[in-house]
Amino acid sequence: MATVRALLQRGREVAATACDAEGALAVRMAGALPVFPDLSRASEIVSALAMTEADALVHAGPQYFGGSPHGGDRYVAHADELVEFTAAVAEAAKQQGVKRIVSISFGYLYESEHGAAKEGDHDAHDGDYAPMLKAESLIRQSGLSAYIIRSGYIYGGNSADTAALADAIKGSRRLPEGTMPVSWIHEDDLAAAIAALLEAESTPDGVEIINAAAEATASPNEFCAALSSALGLSEPRFAAGGFFASLREKTLRDKLLEREAVIDSNLMRERFAWQPRHESLESGMEATALVWRMKDAVQADDYYNSYEDAAAAAIESFAYDVALPEPTAAAETSAAVETAPAPEAAPASPSAAPPPSDGPTPWNEDEAKREERRRKALERKAKRAARSAGG
Repeated sequence: MATVRALLQRGREVAATACDAEGALAVRMAGALPVFPDLSRASEIVSALAMTEADALVHAGPQYFGGSPHGGDRYVAHADELVEFTAAVAEAAKQQGVKRIVSISFGYLYESEHGAAKEGDHDAHDGDYAPMLKAESLIRQSGLSAYIIRSGYIYGGNSADTAALADAIKGSRRLPEGTMPVSWIHEDDLAAAIAALLEAESTPDGVEIINAAAEATASPNEFCAALSSALGLSEPRFAAGGFFASLREKTLRDKLLEREAVIDSNLMRERFAWQPRHESLESGMEATALVWRMKDAVQADDYYNSYEDAAAAAIESFAYDVALPEPTAAAETSAAVETAPAPEAAPASPSAAPPPSDGPTPWNEDEAKREERRRKALERKAKRAARSAGG
């Protein structure tokens, strides 16, 4: 979505894939055209490319594997999808003759060494990274003119990993430790880098890998602390590995949290005049928290508007002539009276005390007051409708 907005701001016509009605609505509200191809079928992607007459394609699906390292264990379940979707996208772009493609990848795929990794450095040989490297190789072997952008860990107000980490901090849960320096990038800065590659005058000869990350680095622990500060909370708590943790086999999350993953993005800055807006975590976290506050404000506004509309409708349709149940005689406690026939209940007199009521109006409220209440509710509803229509 960040890339959609970045391209629209540059005057591009954009179509974006959506998985459900909610995603399609978000794409449409941003000003782009939502399309619904099955990303595992090249033929459906070709149809979408042909319909939109696209001359460039952004493969943003791999972003799921580039969030914070705390979510690394979830990558394994979607590894086959990453390879399958990338193969279909590459094949469709080749069939349709797309002029340029940009595919997201990850800076942690470089071999862990001291210092910032540059384009062309050796890749990691760990088997857990094989699906990510396989996805890159499918783009390389496609014969397309493409950029593979290896980014730092992605965060922002629309990142599922960032939101999950924020929920863990709010819940005072202990977080896994990570003390090695790594590179980060805010979602808006990554979108700006993608747009810069799409608009570059020079076309890559084949497939070129290029790095993109903020200049400042921070450990996963420092990242969590910055997120906690942006939320207005105290320092998060971290879980030490312990003896038993050292006995179990390391997961992908453990490996990501334990290794240095710093990348050098000077080539991106010098060749494409790319400059991140959020060079520090503090700046990026402020933008992230702002997005969340804006979402909360919209949701609260929707809630109160829907509540008032429901209240007005209830008042408007309330049946005021509902018959009240007849009062029943109280049971006697004496055993002697219990065997005698009960006297008939006397009819309720107008001066009798009303029974307790949970309804929107008291049962004995006079008709004039009820009509006045209903009239005011309908007036409020009409005013809201007029405001929403621009009146």
